[in-house]
Amino acid sequence: MKHTPTLFAEGYLFPETPRWHAGRGEFIVTDIDRGQVFAVSTDGQRRQVYQGPDWVSGTAFESDTTLLVTNARSRSLVRVHLDQPDAAPEMIASLAEIAPFGINDMIRTDAGVCFIDTVSFDFVAYARGEIAAQPSVLARVDADGRVSVATKDLNFPNGMVITPDGKRLLVADSLDQCIHAFALSADGTLGERTCFAALPGEMPDGMCLDASGAVWVAVHGRVLRVAEGGAVLDEVDMGSTLGTAVALGGADGRTLLITASDSYDRSVMAGNPTGRLFTVHVDVPGAGLPSVY
Repeated sequence: MKHTPTLFAEGYLFPETPRWHAGRGEFIVTDIDRGQVFAVSTDGQRRQVYQGPDWVSGTAFESDTTLLVTNARSRSLVRVHLDQPDAAPEMIASLAEIAPFGINDMIRTDAGVCFIDTVSFDFVAYARGEIAAQPSVLARVDADGRVSVATKDLNFPNGMVITPDGKRLLVADSLDQCIHAFALSADGTLGERTCFAALPGEMPDGMCLDASGAVWVAVHGRVLRVAEGGAVLDEVDMGSTLGTAVALGGADGRTLLITASDSYDRSVMAGNPTGRLFTVHVDVPGAGLPSVY
């Protein structure tokens, strides 16, 4: 089925990594280049919950009132107190030793293990064709702040999903054009990599899981719902804008929130911000992380 998205909210520069928290009844959305994190209500109204020192990207709820945030360029993981606007963010870990250029998206297991994308090259320069890409590892940060490499068996890790049983980690690899799957043990150790879905010709980015086991994934020009094995079940036509990430939420879990921008060129974005949020009502509700908190 092909869907047409509905404009939900605008006024962003480069929105990304949406999350839904059922208890709070709101989405969390980052505005990467402005270094801001917003709580967004179901009518599109927003309130700022964090201002980072530089770009921000990934988020994960640690509790109903605390949010973990990745500061992308300073390569740090911090804790933000959502209901204490005057509280200073708390430093959890620096990933500078294993992330040469930056960090990106993240996800957190129920046991408190965080998986965080690293970036080993200047992706903006790469997008302009100025440099070659270099493999980037997936980092692990334990609840005590200890940093290690979770796996080197990736090229450019991006959006992630943890299945409802907690036994698999899915990772969208934008340069491999594939969604990889890793066995996930209770202590956060990753097992052998397999292919969940090959997406030749696409650049998979942010994604989420639904209750049928299919993945909604932004591939920039489109948003696809993909079954394990690679069959495309549904599609959202984003027109001239570029979808970057998705989350399932809302009262019934069937609102697909899509972050998008008309360009990835920072020189274009700075003078003409086109970051927007779109929604599509879908048939199957969200499941697993990062859709369901």
